[in-house]
Amino acid sequence: MRLALIGGRLQGLEAAYLAKKADITTVLIDRKPNTPASTIVDEHYIFDVMKQEDLFKKLSKTVDAVLPTTENMKTLIFLEKTCKRLGIPFLQDNDAFWITSNKTRSKNFLKSQQVKVPKSLSNATFPLIVKPARLSGSIGVRKVSKPSQLPRIMDEIRQVDQEIIIEEFVEGLAVSLEVLAMNGNPIAFQITDLEFDESYGCKRVTAPTALSNQIKTKFIETGLKIADSLHLHGLTDVQSIVTPSNSLKTNEINARLPSQTPTVVFHSAGINIVEELANMFLENTLSSNKVGVEKGVVYQHVCIQDHSLKVLGEHILTDAKNLTLELDFFGTNEAITNFLSDNNVNEKRVATLIVRDRTLEEAKKKMDAVISEIMSEFKLTNYIDQKPN
Repeated sequence: MRLALIGGRLQGLEAAYLAKKADITTVLIDRKPNTPASTIVDEHYIFDVMKQEDLFKKLSKTVDAVLPTTENMKTLIFLEKTCKRLGIPFLQDNDAFWITSNKTRSKNFLKSQQVKVPKSLSNATFPLIVKPARLSGSIGVRKVSKPSQLPRIMDEIRQVDQEIIIEEFVEGLAVSLEVLAMNGNPIAFQITDLEFDESYGCKRVTAPTALSNQIKTKFIETGLKIADSLHLHGLTDVQSIVTPSNSLKTNEINARLPSQTPTVVFHSAGINIVEELANMFLENTLSSNKVGVEKGVVYQHVCIQDHSLKVLGEHILTDAKNLTLELDFFGTNEAITNFLSDNNVNEKRVATLIVRDRTLEEAKKKMDAVISEIMSEFKLTNYIDQKPN
């Protein structure tokens, strides 16, 4: 199979990694030459698909499907229309993505389906979470502890997005679930647990989840309900927070291939979500894969900074160059990193470390040993792993 990826940043990196695991040849198209995925894919073409439509059509005829790994809505609409004219499978549900790409729209959708969400400003007390409505990931997310801080924080966020979401800060375990649906008939994959850095970027993903069986069932039911209500034909990611009182509040949905969690699902449950997605669109059949025995997996991002090894959110990979896939990297099962690159001694040294073992506790001990090895090799003095402010 040959798969075109349109966009080489974090989604593109995720897709390229999982495609490689499925022996799928990847053809990356991006306007920029040095995206994170550019050194992981099999073929790389540098151009704007909308400005050089003829070249895109020519390349499209050499692939079996197109997986969009961009969130630019104009580009997504163009890709879907062009693929339809050419008879090439387009592996995303743009109608569902349009709902989920805006946090205001997605929250209103969830409320209309009686899915519990964080309380809005009018019903919430401090502390609050303030975030841009139209940006993904952790960009612009801020916690506000007292009323006097709110005007300044809102002004700061308006520098990146004029539309702002203000809601209660929900304390608890953050969890994620991917759901794949064919014409509204969904299947759920594996639940993973999320941890965040000081700026609310996802720094670590682990599996199996720490949730009780009762809450796991409830979360899966919520994910399936969301996919069914979206009439989804494709993939969506559902993120929720489980409070200390075991209340489940869904704070984000994204009807597209997410980053990070699919790789953890692959290593823990043996399910390749990119392969599942491609097979659904190409063969018009939905897998009946069930999560079986779950291996323990710890997946985290680190960088070398000021003689320290620091754990940070995936944003540190956004502009990373010269990434390679390394096996047995200081004791990991795998790593995506430029630590060993000699192309530019001044570039930021980053790594995504992946360890796997029989249980999560054993995987955590393995990760601790990896960290020690890296710090010793690079003569680092501090290990910094901060929680959100």
